[in-house]
Amino acid sequence: MNLASCPFCDGTVHLVFDRDFRRGVRYGIVHERPCPLLPTLWAAYGIESDTLARCWNQRYGVANRLRALGEDGLADMLAYEGVRC
Repeated sequence: MNLASCPFCDGTVHLVFDRDFRRGVRYGIVHERPCPLLPTLWAAYGIESDTLARCWNQRYGVANRLRALGEDGLADMLAYEGVRC
C-alpha cells in the first residue's frame, strides 16, 4: 500500500499493526526515521488499514502536492489543521 510521504519531514512512512487478543487489531502509521513533529499515529480498534491509509493520503498527499506547487502556506494549513476524513 503506497502512502504519501510526511509533509513535515518528507520522510517515508509505513503501515504497521498491533494485535490485542481481547480488542482485536489496530493499525498505525510509523516513520522510517523519527519525525520531530508527527509521532506514530494509531487508529482506533476496528478501523481497517485501508481507511487509515485513505485518510493519511487525503490529508498529507494533498499537502505534499500543494507544497510542490509552491503553496507552502496552504500546505501548512492543511497539514497542521487538517480535514476530517
